[in-house]
Amino acid sequence: MKKVLSVMAVSAFVLTAGVALAGGPGKKMGPGCPEACQQQIDDLNSSQAQQNEQLGAHSKQLQNHEGRITDLEKAFADSWYARLGVRAAWMDQEDKWTGSDLDGTTGWGGAIAFGREFSMYQAMGKFRAEVEIAKQSVDLDDNQTIYTSPFTGGTDRIVDGSVDVTTIMVNGYYELPVADAFSLYAMVGAGYAKYDMDSTVAFFNAAGVEQVNTRGEYRNASDNVFAYKAGVGMTYNFTDQVAGDLGYEYLGVADTDLADSINGHNVVASVRFKF
Repeated sequence: MKKVLSVMAVSAFVLTAGVALAGGPGKKMGPGCPEACQQQIDDLNSSQAQQNEQLGAHSKQLQNHEGRITDLEKAFADSWYARLGVRAAWMDQEDKWTGSDLDGTTGWGGAIAFGREFSMYQAMGKFRAEVEIAKQSVDLDDNQTIYTSPFTGGTDRIVDGSVDVTTIMVNGYYELPVADAFSLYAMVGAGYAKYDMDSTVAFFNAAGVEQVNTRGEYRNASDNVFAYKAGVGMTYNFTDQVAGDLGYEYLGVADTDLADSINGHNVVASVRFKF
């Protein structure tokens, strides 16, 4: 009996000592890891999470910087282009010898140009320079009186006529962005013009009746002179490679041997192909 009591006493002592070494009753720990070790692991996990969050923020900043660099590269990128255009044309001039007005009907024309686009900072817009070849033709209004006889009251009138103007010009454009792909532009140009007039006149008596066998050539010749123009318009960039222009241009032609005060008014629509 004494031996049994001794064994029970020793077992109770061992159990009590084990609980005391483990930190007292109710203390739970991970297998094989004391409290200090677990705290370090938790701290490391928290630190890693913070670092991952910071890395994610830095990654977003780098992406934003790369996007801005790409936008700047596009904004400052220069490109060559070809432009094809059509125009509605109106012209008026004075007869060289009589000073009479020679008005024209609505005419048509076209243009082809080759140039380069020079980009500046996006908010400052773009500058374009080009060489353009253009042609336009208008018919002269019939029955325009160019001379009235002070003796008979009879008149010389244009019964058939046309004016053609071919130009070779250097043009400059300044394009200012307004919203998204839409912008406004102003332009000027100067160069050479070949002015051609082909007209027929007839004599009408005081009663306004055309006289027989009085028709004849009046101004059938051409002249080479200086020309200039200025205009305004709007641009829409359909893609990075294709843009459309619509605007108004005033065309001035120096006095020729056929006519003076030659003025042209054009509504121009163009498509530009960049490369």
